[in-house]
Amino acid sequence: GLIGVTGTNGKTTVSLLTQYLLKEDVVPVGLLGTIHYDLGLRKMPSDKTTPEIIDLYFMLKRMKEAGCQQVVMEASSQGIHQKRLKNVNFDVAVFLNLTREHLDYHKNMENYFEVKSQLFDGKNGHLPRAAVINYDDPYGQRLICQVPEGVKVVSFGFDKAAMIRAENVRMNPEGSEFDVIWPNGQASVKTYLLGEYNISNILAALAIGYVYNREMPFLVEKLANLPTVPGRMEKVDCGQKFTVLVDYAHTDDALDNALKMLRKITKGRLLTVFGCGGNRDRSKRSKMTEAVQRWSDFCWATSDNPRKENIEQIFNDMQPGVIRPQSIRFIQDRREAIKSAIDEAQEGDCILIAGKGHEAFQTFADTVVSFDDRLVARDLLKG
Repeated sequence: GLIGVTGTNGKTTVSLLTQYLLKEDVVPVGLLGTIHYDLGLRKMPSDKTTPEIIDLYFMLKRMKEAGCQQVVMEASSQGIHQKRLKNVNFDVAVFLNLTREHLDYHKNMENYFEVKSQLFDGKNGHLPRAAVINYDDPYGQRLICQVPEGVKVVSFGFDKAAMIRAENVRMNPEGSEFDVIWPNGQASVKTYLLGEYNISNILAALAIGYVYNREMPFLVEKLANLPTVPGRMEKVDCGQKFTVLVDYAHTDDALDNALKMLRKITKGRLLTVFGCGGNRDRSKRSKMTEAVQRWSDFCWATSDNPRKENIEQIFNDMQPGVIRPQSIRFIQDRREAIKSAIDEAQEGDCILIAGKGHEAFQTFADTVVSFDDRLVARDLLKG
């Protein structure tokens, strides 16, 4: 069965969680996504979230040969719109959330929603057997009403009406604990993953397991030994007295969620290093800046992947979001910005280095340079 995961934020985490939960000793589960393509017997770096259709069929064939029973695939809205998933027969379609992103591509939220919903309503060429949908997202509720008859809907969320839901949530700097409730049982979950949005991601993966009639208590047990998700709230620990986290958050919504959560669990000051990518939706730059300023005690605005755009121009677009000019510094060189944050940090503080996560490079107009936030931070911490 092919599992298609769509949503603005959380696709990678949910895909990796699902792959990990569904995998059995001898039966691999394939993965196609942002971090890599896992074909069952070998992994390849990925160049696009959703591969081109010919590559896709080739890779699916490889996975079948490797014995994969399921394949989890991140379905980006561009991938759907460009017909890269035309007639791909999804067994389970998953909807996580919808917030402003890619509006440089889709123009408005309605178009964006319409494209995402094609995986669920058969316009993609096939009806899925089941739809796993986030009940907490208003677009998710709309989608539930639109799913054609004959498609089994499994909703997840914090809402009492969700089929797979979380209650009694407790969070601290070490992770989260909560109870998960499903139609005929419940169990308590303990995970190193931080934040409500990650609890939502876990619920999505559990809901997919539920669709495949897996033993829920067994899946919950597996969550205790979850491997780290690369570049998603990844800790860089060199024995320093403050916390350093690298995260892929690169939309105003993702930054807002990440920082709001860190604010709750940080004893000292919250320090953020972030940038806005070049040649992308310019309207979100001031919103991202405002989100960072809203929650951080101090922040450094720097380069992300400037691509073909002038960094000064990107900084200009960020300006309207500056609400406290005295607590933001603009530094073009990303390494310098990270160094400045680390030099500034004291015991109990938390530094979030946002935007690039697992990426190991930085893209400029004519060059791509090696740049991994995790390695750079580790290097600077060792002094």
